[in-house]
Amino acid sequence: MCAILLRLIVGLLVPGGQDSSHIVKAVHAMLDFLYLVQFPCHTSDYLDQLHASLASFHKHKVVFIDLEAQKHFNFPKLHGLSHYVTSIRLFGTIDNYNTEQTKCLHITFTKDAYHATNCKDKFYQMTVWLECCEKVQ
Repeated sequence: MCAILLRLIVGLLVPGGQDSSHIVKAVHAMLDFLYLVQFPCHTSDYLDQLHASLASFHKHKVVFIDLEAQKHFNFPKLHGLSHYVTSIRLFGTIDNYNTEQTKCLHITFTKDAYHATNCKDKFYQMTVWLECCEKVQ
């Protein structure tokens, strides 16, 4: 899948005739990171490559903002990647780990809390509902 995605990006026409090399470098760096992080065991060299791949992505990601494909890169799943190398050094490989846990928690807490409101002043009611649930638990 990664090879197909990278091939699609290489031949991409960029609006305004801009150079697409930064897009290719950013996508290549992220795909390298995703490939390396899946290894069942890691050496110091792999972890250095992992860190370098993420640094390269952050160096080239500004192209997506310039092209108005993304407004910012301030979201939890991307931030979480910056902790992977430290986590692997401390706890070992991250096989069988995924980020769907946050999605499940969001669905549970947000949707259930919303349905418990009367749709007026939702945020306050949702907060009170979650607080009550935590106290009961």
